[in-house]
Amino acid sequence: MPDPRGQTPDPEPPAPVAAESAPRRVVAGPGGGDAPAAGGAPQAPPEPPTYRPPGAQGPGIDRPVLPEAIYRRRQEALRAAAAAHGLDAVLAVGRAFYERGGHVAFLCGHLAPAPTAAAVPGYEGWGQSLLLVPRQGPAVLIADVARPETVVADRIEVTPAHWTALAGWLRRLGLTTGRVGVAGSDLWSWAAFRAASQAVPAVEWVPADELVSRPRRIKEPEEQALLARAAEAADVGLAAALEVLRPGLSEQQLGAAGTAAALAAGADFVRYFRVHTGTWSLLSFRWPQATDRRVRAGEPVAFDVIGARCGYQFDVLRTALVGPVRPELERLAGATEACLQAVLARCRPGTTVADLWAAAAGAAARFGLEANLAPLLGHGIGLETVEEPLLLPGVDDRLEAGMVLCIEPALRVPGLGGYSIEEMVVVEEDGPRLLTRTPRRPLAV
Repeated sequence: MPDPRGQTPDPEPPAPVAAESAPRRVVAGPGGGDAPAAGGAPQAPPEPPTYRPPGAQGPGIDRPVLPEAIYRRRQEALRAAAAAHGLDAVLAVGRAFYERGGHVAFLCGHLAPAPTAAAVPGYEGWGQSLLLVPRQGPAVLIADVARPETVVADRIEVTPAHWTALAGWLRRLGLTTGRVGVAGSDLWSWAAFRAASQAVPAVEWVPADELVSRPRRIKEPEEQALLARAAEAADVGLAAALEVLRPGLSEQQLGAAGTAAALAAGADFVRYFRVHTGTWSLLSFRWPQATDRRVRAGEPVAFDVIGARCGYQFDVLRTALVGPVRPELERLAGATEACLQAVLARCRPGTTVADLWAAAAGAAARFGLEANLAPLLGHGIGLETVEEPLLLPGVDDRLEAGMVLCIEPALRVPGLGGYSIEEMVVVEEDGPRLLTRTPRRPLAV
């Protein structure tokens, strides 16, 4: 990776900058150029900031998460797709790493570390990032914080003034007219669109989401390996919470045990360790994620752990039954596992979402519980917790080899409780490959 320290700034080119002539470096000033020193002379780029403690090593710490060649290949594929769609450039938009940072991370490895904040003039990029990929010219990352050693881009501008910087780079690269596609158009605010339209009024901005979201659906072997390691951290966290589960412990104490163990097992972070006891187990989502309510004998306890390892997410759920186990809860657990098995049996390339839903509904119907089947059967997972495809009724989609999915059928019976099992799997030609190992029907006696 070229070291940006000590390089002299590029002079303003008379024509767009060519990608192959653009070594990676940080630029200090807004608008795609180096900050002027006193008297107007350009300054040398500053030494990039580092947040790596001494001795820390690993993907995403002292080097990109994936091999640099993978990111370069993705950028070149995006350039080719832009040309095929009549676009002069594509702007990928990303939010914080735990919100919606996947498009930018997929293309260059950058994950925005700060939470997204309200746009204040001059600081409208807090917790967000932009990657501008022109058909001809350097790929430019604009971010509020960036670490060059982990990012694959030809230029990196660190600034909170994203809109000013984007306009500057469009002018510098000769992109003041033409069509620019936006990948992540649902993330780009109206205020950002207005600012860009005012700065370069002759540019036509068009949605280009599928140019990035489509290739993100299929995980490369290196990504599958990272997701397997992420699932390991989730399994360790779940095992720790299940080990201490007993009547009298609070949801918060159980969540703390699982969170600590997942972090110790290598997780980058644990977004939450959801613990829902008793009739709260009916709900997939609830705030707060864990309360001071204490576990009681004879009730279900739902555990859902979400986080990431090396930037790749994990999302695994188990429901434990605390003894003595009531027969109706045992039956609910068996019905849920039957739904899971029915869906897994059909997890092959070409299977439609409707096929998966029919399989789960059929299994639930054999227990007289079809009306109790929750709508969400699962979703893709990768650099974001919830990715395409969404396994919901009415979704017109089908599975492809190389997808990584979270399969999570849930049955909810008012007055009794809910039961769900969530597995992370890789879709392969001969069936799903399980990444998770936690027992599906844990018991606490």
